[in-house]
Amino acid sequence: MNKRLRWLLPLALATWLLSGRATLPRGATDAGRAPRLSPEYRDLTVPPNIAPLNVRVAEPGRRFRARLSGSAGRPLVVRGHGATLRFPERAWHRLLAANAGRDLTLDVFVRGESGWTRFASVRNHVAQAPVDSHLVYRWFRPTYTTNTPLGLYQRDLTGFRQTALVRSRSSGPRCVNCHAFADGRPDQFSFQARLTKGSLPMVLVAGGHPRTVDTRTQPGQKPAALTTWHPSGRWLVVSRNWIRQYFHQAGSPGRDALDAKSALALVEVGSGKTVDPPELNPAGYMPTFPCWSPDGRWLYYSRFKRFWPEEVTMPLAEQPRVRYDLVRTAFDPERAAFGQTETVLAARDVDRSVLQPRVSPNGHWLVVTLAAYGGFPVFCPQADLALIDLTRQPARAVPLEPTATTCRETWHAWSSNSEWLVSARKSDNGLLARPYLRHIAADGAVGKAFVLPQADPSYYDDLLYTYNIPEFVRGPVAVPERTLSRALGREDAPDPAEAETDL
Repeated sequence: MNKRLRWLLPLALATWLLSGRATLPRGATDAGRAPRLSPEYRDLTVPPNIAPLNVRVAEPGRRFRARLSGSAGRPLVVRGHGATLRFPERAWHRLLAANAGRDLTLDVFVRGESGWTRFASVRNHVAQAPVDSHLVYRWFRPTYTTNTPLGLYQRDLTGFRQTALVRSRSSGPRCVNCHAFADGRPDQFSFQARLTKGSLPMVLVAGGHPRTVDTRTQPGQKPAALTTWHPSGRWLVVSRNWIRQYFHQAGSPGRDALDAKSALALVEVGSGKTVDPPELNPAGYMPTFPCWSPDGRWLYYSRFKRFWPEEVTMPLAEQPRVRYDLVRTAFDPERAAFGQTETVLAARDVDRSVLQPRVSPNGHWLVVTLAAYGGFPVFCPQADLALIDLTRQPARAVPLEPTATTCRETWHAWSSNSEWLVSARKSDNGLLARPYLRHIAADGAVGKAFVLPQADPSYYDDLLYTYNIPEFVRGPVAVPERTLSRALGREDAPDPAEAETDL
């Protein structure tokens, strides 16, 4: 046997074992119940291209083993690293691809003092439709009184690689936020930056080339914040919000915020020209959370009519009575002109504030956040998502969760095929948001939400970072971080080697 075969044979044997031919324990006692898993990955519908759903078995034992199988493809048998079960990525993706549209079964074995125990099977369904390959979000450690390093990051959803797009440092921007993509394109997007005092540019990236635009139309005006790209890529609609943070002396939610003044503006991408359309900003009304329809002929947004004097900047006593309606305004792309406004869903009809409308790319569905009050639901304890069928009138908001919850779920976005929804959800600890995905079927059936998988399933347990504004992107953003930093006038961009991590 030559030298090459001597090392190829052990490698082939290892590959064979990892691919599902390892021996399972024999004579195991039946536990009579399913195992406790963390994260709780069971009864899910998952994309066929998602990263491995690694789990930790929350059962006492000394040795752990599991078998993942479907009606097609080669099963995977893995030995636990302690109680942690990690599936090899290549074999995982082969098994999911072979079982698209079918169920996968996970059988868990635990060896304790008296021998092996086999738990009841855990089943998940593999959808036919894939999810977009990347997710972009703002990732930071929340603080109340000081600036904190934060940034925009992208995550490869087929694996575990996280890459920084642009980051804030003490010597650079104070904040980067409110990112938005044109039709999920990785080469056309925008984000807002807060630099030195008085410098508040928006970074526009078109064709992979960034430039800065000042979206203010008069001195002292608030800069652009929440942004939506017209499907043509020719315009943006942005909101200007005067968010005032405050704290409750007692009780939930503790930290809170109100929008003291807001307006919507139209930005022409080519020239950067910004105007404040009067149709979107009638006297006394406060509009926010804009979102274009897929055909570009309607702008959906939330608004309410101010009932306190304009000179009052902190109407805290009025905050519990603030509830936004969902409206839409017609748009003529040929003339770049707005028309009549109509109410889609009134706050009085759902006894909630209707916020953050996002229309599915196929134009069939619209998801909103229903909050107890106000226009800043990320701090509201009662904030949950609801689905609206746009093909039916009158509009009816159906909660995504079957029963009342305290998920504190906000900042949702659709995949390009209208089958997957991502949101920032605080159901784990009530304080820090994690990205959750769920399947939305063609008939509106809603799948169980599951947290974004990580290589180490205990990753979120001690993570003091929050995920904000997750957005699906149809490919990796290829613009280097140094290029985006230079567009902001920075030459001290972080070392590229620091930008990538396996989470």
